[in-house]
Formats: sequence, structure tokens, C-alpha cells
Amino acid sequence: MIDAWGVFSNALWILGLAVILAVWSYASYEAGRSKQRVRHKLDELGYALALNAGMLLFLAGMVATEDRGWARVLWSILGLGLIAESVWRIIQHRKAAPSSEAQKRSDG
Repeated sequence: MIDAWGVFSNALWILGLAVILAVWSYASYEAGRSKQRVRHKLDELGYALALNAGMLLFLAGMVATEDRGWARVLWSILGLGLIAESVWRIIQHRKAAPSSEAQKRSDG
């Protein structure tokens, strides 16, 4: 009999790594087209949130496959930290958006 929980939990971390690889690859391509560094492209909000989503899938897979309680707690703490970092990025982006709109209007 197939262990459905094992397949699901291992699929989570594999999917997470696939998302991270895809985001990195696309950011690398776009950075090459626009003559930027990859790290500057990955620092943009969309790429950063996509990387964080991939990391969350990876961390969820680690929590699901882990047998030791203390390790599950550590993976969970990392996941909560990643969620907090994502929320912080969104807040910072929203704070910066009104000031950039005001600057565009004054330049207009």
C-alpha cells in the first residue's frame, strides 16, 4: 500500500525547491536582459515573495516529514520568521508606493 502521507509530505518540499529554482532561473534571465545583478532582481517584491512561497513549501515539507518534535519546532519557527519577513516586505513596499507616486506627480 502506498503511504499517501509520505508522498504528500515529500512532494511539499520537492515542490518548494522547484518553485525556488524556477524563480531564481526566471530572475536570472530577466536580470540578464535588463543588465542587472540577479540579487537586485530577486530583491523586487514579486520575486522575493515567490521565493518566500517556495521556502514556505519547503519548510512545510520539512515539518511534515520530521519525526523529532524539537526539529519540527525549529522548522516551524523558521517558517514563522519567513512569514514575518514577507509581511514586513509588503508593508515596506506599501509605504514606499505613496511617496513614489507623489514624486511622479511632481515630475509630471
